[in-house]
Amino acid sequence: MANMEASLRKYPITEALQTWLLKELWLTSGTSPQAASLGMSPYFNYYSTRCQRLSRDGGIHMSADSHRGIVDITKQILLGNATRDDLQSSLLAARPRDEHGEGRSGVVHATLDLCGSLLLMAEVGKEKFTPSAVHPLIWSGPHTLRQAVERHFQPERQLQPDDSRLGVIFTAPSLQNIGGLKVRWTSNIVDHLLLSDDDQTVSIFHHIGFLRHQQCNTDFTPLFPDSFIDETIRTLSLLIPQDDRRCRRWLVSQIAEHNLDPQIARCGFLRARNRRLEHFSFWHDRLVVLKQAFDESSPRGLRQWWNDRRNSVQWYTFWVAILVFVMTVFFGLVQSVEGALQVYLSWKALQGTGAAR
Repeated sequence: MANMEASLRKYPITEALQTWLLKELWLTSGTSPQAASLGMSPYFNYYSTRCQRLSRDGGIHMSADSHRGIVDITKQILLGNATRDDLQSSLLAARPRDEHGEGRSGVVHATLDLCGSLLLMAEVGKEKFTPSAVHPLIWSGPHTLRQAVERHFQPERQLQPDDSRLGVIFTAPSLQNIGGLKVRWTSNIVDHLLLSDDDQTVSIFHHIGFLRHQQCNTDFTPLFPDSFIDETIRTLSLLIPQDDRRCRRWLVSQIAEHNLDPQIARCGFLRARNRRLEHFSFWHDRLVVLKQAFDESSPRGLRQWWNDRRNSVQWYTFWVAILVFVMTVFFGLVQSVEGALQVYLSWKALQGTGAAR
């Protein structure tokens, strides 16, 4: 039996409570075998982390103190067309004055941001406990959460690439091992494919289980725009193709090191005709920028030179030059040793001749 009144600070969340939350958070009619098999444990790790982040200091920073309280608010967000201002007024009316002196309006704002984040796996708003490197989705007063999502995630085709093809080498391991980019795994879908740190770091959203849950849930009007979830999954199929042996080996260590959603190893792959930028709308411009950063990168060490086979002529020329250099040094060393040995033997022979006399 799920304890819906359990404290948000209690961890881990029981399996029964996870099942109840899956049903209630997104208003599903039931937990189908398909949904149950999606493996939402990584999502509930995120859920717990976000709730605990805001429920510190005895929970004075939020207006919900249990999982039922969170669900009651998410239902108000999903049902009808309540704007943020409407929700704010409703929650303020139900909340007594805070004996801790915390501003009631600020507490309600933070709680609405939390509930939006739990529904979207996006950093909604900019509360004081948000890491500085995280980019938020802004949900302003006169808009519903769906409207805020639609305003943020719009098809982008501003940038025109020189070549729209995305080759088989355009994968996350290649971005790291060839392009020299650092891969930062994120639980904030707003940061997906975003370059940061002077274009040296790319963020990748890894919660494929959450995406598939959104994909198969047809019991309510989606929060995300049409085809957005499908396209996001295709970007993962592009960057982490499950038919690539090197990518699979690389991903095993990444999953263990960063506690990633293990389902990311089974996100499919794209055929050549689908690995083109014109097949992407919402993530088009970020893919263009990422491809440009990758194409313009140059190897900085022998390991990157060995992995970088984007230009086969350049690759062979470089390694032939390295081989010639190594052989020149080797034979030069052999000749030096041989010459030194001849001098030594001649000296020994002269010593022997002098002794004989």
